Parts: sequence; C-alpha cells; structure tokens
Amino acid sequence: MKKFLLTSLLFGSSTMVAAAPFVVKNIQIDGANPSTEQLILSQLPVKVGQRVGDQTLANLVRTLYTQGDFSDVQAKQQGNTLVIQVVEKPKIATFEITGNKAVPTDALKQNLAANGLTDGNILNKEKLNAFIDELKKHYATIGRYNATVDVIYTPAANNGVNIKLEIKEGNEALVKSVIFEGNKVFSDSKLLEQLEIHPDVSLFNFFASSRFSQQKLQNDITQLRDFYLNKGYAQFRLDDVQTKLSDNKENLTLIYKIYEGEKYNVASVRIVGNTAGLASKLQPLLDKIAIGKTFRGSDVTDVENNIKSILGNAGYASPQVTVSPTFDPAKQTMNITFVVDAGERYYVDKIIFEGNSSTHDSTLRQQMRQQEGSWYSANAVDLGKLRLERTGFFESVSSSTKLVPGTKDQIDIIYNVKERNTGSINFGVGYGTESGFSYNASIRQDNFLGKGSSISLGGTRNDYGTSINLGYNEPYFTQDGISLGGNVSYSTYDNSKNKNSASYSQTSYGVGTTLGFPVNENNSYSTGLSYNYNKLSNIDPEYRRALYLDSLGAKQWSYTTKDLNLSFGWNYNSLNRGFFPTQGTTANIGGGVTLPVSTNRYYTLNFNTQSFYPLNRDQTWVLTGRASFNFANGFGGKKLPFNQYFSAGGIGTIRGFSYGSIGPKALYLPNNADNNCKVGVNPNPACYTSLSNQVVGGNAMATASVELIFPTPLVSDRHQINVRTSVFVDAASVWDTHWKKTPKPAIENLPDFGNAKRFRASAGIALQWQSPIGPLVFSYAKPVRKYANDDVEQFQFNIGGTF
Repeated sequence: MKKFLLTSLLFGSSTMVAAAPFVVKNIQIDGANPSTEQLILSQLPVKVGQRVGDQTLANLVRTLYTQGDFSDVQAKQQGNTLVIQVVEKPKIATFEITGNKAVPTDALKQNLAANGLTDGNILNKEKLNAFIDELKKHYATIGRYNATVDVIYTPAANNGVNIKLEIKEGNEALVKSVIFEGNKVFSDSKLLEQLEIHPDVSLFNFFASSRFSQQKLQNDITQLRDFYLNKGYAQFRLDDVQTKLSDNKENLTLIYKIYEGEKYNVASVRIVGNTAGLASKLQPLLDKIAIGKTFRGSDVTDVENNIKSILGNAGYASPQVTVSPTFDPAKQTMNITFVVDAGERYYVDKIIFEGNSSTHDSTLRQQMRQQEGSWYSANAVDLGKLRLERTGFFESVSSSTKLVPGTKDQIDIIYNVKERNTGSINFGVGYGTESGFSYNASIRQDNFLGKGSSISLGGTRNDYGTSINLGYNEPYFTQDGISLGGNVSYSTYDNSKNKNSASYSQTSYGVGTTLGFPVNENNSYSTGLSYNYNKLSNIDPEYRRALYLDSLGAKQWSYTTKDLNLSFGWNYNSLNRGFFPTQGTTANIGGGVTLPVSTNRYYTLNFNTQSFYPLNRDQTWVLTGRASFNFANGFGGKKLPFNQYFSAGGIGTIRGFSYGSIGPKALYLPNNADNNCKVGVNPNPACYTSLSNQVVGGNAMATASVELIFPTPLVSDRHQINVRTSVFVDAASVWDTHWKKTPKPAIENLPDFGNAKRFRASAGIALQWQSPIGPLVFSYAKPVRKYANDDVEQFQFNIGGTF
C-alpha cells in the first residue's frame, strides 16, 4: 500500500511518498457521512479510469483541504483503489448567546452570519476567535473594558457541536478626572463646560455624562476644537488625548494635550481656483467673514459649505474646497484663501429607489424635486430627501450618487429608504379618579396600497353613544400636487350619564370634501365643503342652550338643523421629519362659516402651532412648544350652537384632567322652578338658578404646552429613534366671550365664565414608544393649578397595533 499525505496543512504545503502512476478502477471515501461523501465524489478532480500520479494526488488532497470542511485529508492507494480518508470538522448544531445587553442579540447574529457561523454550517474556529476579539474591542469602545466572552462547546449528534457564548459585559468605565495640559488662556473649568464626558455631572448640566465611549470622546474633541477656533485661535491643535485606565478597568482619567497658539484677526479673504465661471456668485459669500475682526472658525465653515452648495446646485456634484490660511505672528493677523476646484459637471441620468418593498416608486417620485435628464442640484436632491422624511412612511432616508458606467458627466441618484409600519389599529384607554375608564378605537393606513394616500375608519363606543368616521385623502389628486380628501360620519350621542357635561341627545351624520393647494415647499392652503345633519332632543333645560334655541325660534327642547359649511385653512410645515421630529415648525390657521342655506349662522376660527428646538448636536435633547387658539361665534341674530362650544381636558389640550371636563358650567332649571319657566324654551335668566359641575363649554379656548424631550433611560442608542420621553407643563383656558353682556341668573358665588385668566395647568412626564405591537403612549400628570370640583385624570395611556 502506498500512501500520499498532506502533512503541513497549516502552511498549505505537502510531503509526498513517491509512487508509480496507476489507473484508478475504484474510489473509496472513508470518514465522511453519506451526504458529504456524495459531495466529495462530485467535486473530485479524479475520475474512475483516470491514470494518476504524485502531482495529481497532491492537488486532490490540497483541493479538498482548502474547501475548509475537513481538519485532515489523506489519499491512499490500495491496489487499483484510491482511498480518501477525511476527518470532518464539526457542524454547528445550535448557537446560543447569553449575557449581552449593551449589544443587541440581532446585531451579534448578523455579524456571525456574515462570517458563516450559523446553525448547519461547518465550525470555523479561526473565524469564531476573530469574531470574539472584535467583540471585545467593540466593548472597549463603549467603555466596557472588563467585558469577557467565553465559548462553551458541547458535542451534538452527527458530528455536531452546540456553541454557547457567555458574555459578561462588566460595568461601564466612568471618567473620574479630566486633565488639560498646555491651556493658558482658558481655565480648566471653562474647557470642561465644552465637554460631554464630564466627571462632575450636576443637576443643571443636562448633557454631561461620566460614562465613556469612543464616539463621545470624538464628539468632545470636535467640540473643543470648535470652541477655540470660534474664539480666534486659528492655530489651535490637540496634540494628543491619553486615556489612563485604573487597575480595576472601571475608572478613567482623560488627559488633553493642547496647543492654544495666538489669537488672530482676519486681514484678507479671497477665492482662487476653478470656480466654473461662478466667481461672481461666490465672491459675495466672503462678506460673512469680517475683515479686521477676530477669526471665527464657524464663519469659515459656513462659507466653505455655501461655496459647495452653489456649485452643487449648478451641477457640480463633488466640488473640492480647501481653506489655506497664512499667518503674520507679529501682527497677529491672517489671510484666508479658499482654493476651489469645481470638478466635473453632471447630468442626472436616473433616480433610483432602494428599500421600498411596500411603497410604489411612483409615490416616491412625487416627492422628488431633482429631475432626470437635468443638471444635478444638491438642493433639489436634499429637498427630495426631506420630503420623503416628512411623509412619515420611513424610519430613515439616505441619498447617494453613482457615476453611470462608460460616461464621465452622468450620475444616478440613489435614495435608500427603510420603511416603517404606516397602518395602525389603535385602542385608547384613560382612567380618572372620578371618571373611571374610557375607550376608543380606530384603524388607519397612511400609505394605502403603497400609493401614499391615507384611509381611516374610527369609532367610539361608550355609555354615551356611538360614532363612526370614514376618511380618505389623496395627496396627489393632480400632477401639480393638489390633494383631495373626503369623509363620511355618523354618530349617536346621549350624555345623560356623563356627570361632566350638560345632557342632551343627538343623532348626526355628515359628508364633506376638501381640496388642498401647494404654494411652495413649506406652505399650502385648503378649502372644503361639508353638509351636516343634527337632530337634537332630550335637551336638559339649561340657560345658554335656551338662548341658542330661542335665537332659532324653537319652542321645545328639541330641534333639527341642516348646515352647509365652507371651510378654509393655511398650513406651514418645516419639520425635519414626519415621525418624532426634532427640528422645525408646523402651524395652521383655519376656520369655517355656514352658508346662507343653513339652519345655523356661525363661524369658527382656529390657530395651532408647534415648534421643535434641538439643544445638542445629536438632537437627543429637544425643547418643544405648542400653542392653540380656537374661537367661534354666531351671527345674523343667531347664537352659536351649543354643540360647537369648546371644552378642554385630556391628551391634546391639557393632560392631568379628564377629557372635556374644563369649561363654563351648566346653569339648569331647578325642579322647583316657577311653572312659567317650565313651559317650552324660556330664555329668562331668572329661571336658571341651579349651578351644576357639568360642562357646557365656551366659545373661546386657548392651550399651551412646553415639553423637554430627553434620551430615554435604559434604552440603547439604536432604539432611541423609536422611543420619546419628555417632561411637560400644560395649560388651558376655556371661556365665554359673551358672558359679560349676558344677563346673569341670581346665583350666589356664580363664577365668571367670561374670565380667560381662569386657566388650569398641569405638569408631568410622558413616554411614547413605537413598539413591535404598535404605538404606545403613556402620560402621568399632576394638576398644579385647578379649581374646586375639577375632575382629575392623572394617568392616561394609548395602546395600538400596526400592520
């Protein structure tokens, strides 16, 4: 028997025993399971009937070994039979990961899969060890220097192995001290104010943290550099940043080695280079840098970005701008030169969308401002990205460019989107100290059939009645962006069991349509027409309701109205995205009026606005303010319908108070009233002497809210985008502007329902979470300004599901 053996497998070499060539009449595989045996036979470079020698067999052994499935491969001759002996590497039967919190399991499994370390694959210990080394390095970058990763191998059936990674992440390293070396102009305390990683975290230093990570360190380096450059120290440099780790690897000292340099004034500014004939447009940009004044790095950066923007909007997709300063230390002045290379001018060949599995390409193209076949425009590309983000259909949107093969002046624009669930099934639940539980439900799809239109069906069912509303909106009814919306509604209402509202019964239905007209990227206006039928009955005799019914000529405590309403509105939106915005403003002014064919004569006006102001670079701390004002009034000798009055309380107006519990109260006809008062509708104020705690509402309402959004504790950075935590202060007031001129009933201690200063206020904390089962909203608020008999509802939450 002659034996051919590849011995030095680690280095890919072989040692062969010399043998005469022979003709293979049979091939035998030893050491492999049946499926692997068939695979080897199919891939062998040697076949039965072939004459083989030393070199052929050496190549055979090397070929099988380099496949990576075997830890040992030998070839033997037994007569005219070629015997191949293999030792199979074990296959991964199961792969379990335990102990990880800071690093998500999904991310670890994705990385393992990229290295072929998944169930059913051959175990490659070299790749596994390399993965573990990289994982430890990652833990170090997030300040967990004590992290350990242990591997436990357990044999499994059929040459399998169960693998378990036991991770002990350890504690995060905390920065206990920060040392500055070389600073003379600014004190240590002043420099510490610029840093996020800070050993002294006080109640008033919201953004500081003593937890260390490489990303935070890089942000601090940038922040420190910007601070010096904006103070005129144009030659500032950070020579080194050292990290000294304690013996227990849980405490850090950071040492910044600084060269401050001198403070410089600007002597001159100029632009040179290839400006693509746009020098006349670029030159005025230099006015931002004041000659003879202290150098400011941010001004230079702004000019650099503006130069790139102008060139980018003219088709130059990759302009290069280099800032070249020269210094005169004796005069402490500097000359700034912007060296420009516009580069190649590009046409846009195609706009390509990636990641939109549900949303049609045509829906995305409706948001584009860059046109195919035209010059590239950086502003148009960025505006397309912003418009996609504002739709609310996507978790993230990014854009990139790619040169068209075989050309030098054509590029494709690629938008990559990550879709979010835009359908929702929501169930609202509230609990009040007196009101108990309340429920509502709705179903909505904001990207219906992937075409960008929205459809909704909402309903409420409780002790007071049922309401159903079906709505639809087509944002691109025409190619010019005119939108068309419509809704149909039906409701029955009987609030005789509601202790917060004056009782009446109502059956209503309505139908309406609205057209929206875009003005520019941030502004639009709308107009609409609707028909509403209301049958009012079982109206509890109440003073302001009597005034309303009397103005219509009603003789009984019931009435039917049919109104045709014309609505109008103006909308402004500069939010940076449609879901959990962090910057920008949204505002709308609107109203409506009944047309002459209507039973009622009244008009409504409303104003709503909300702004977001990021407080730090990452926009994880955001201050937001919200305000609204609503007003309604009758005209033509008719009063405002009482079901058009406003009331406040609950999410959207003022948290901490039950829904609709704030507003002017009902003045009822008492049981012992004079018989003349009980005949029909009597508007005599002397009849209504019973003050109730039930709300009628007012014709004016104002609300305001200030909210501080901050990173959600115990939630990893990658999940912060789907969670929003905030502390807030809400305020609201509802009043009757006619109260001063309205004859008053003779009631002792009658409140002034016309006083707008009788406002309520609350403070609390809120959590919003776009969870796997849908949007969850929790709030807890405590009234800080309230009046006697107010209905408090401190805890409120909404539960939903998405599809």
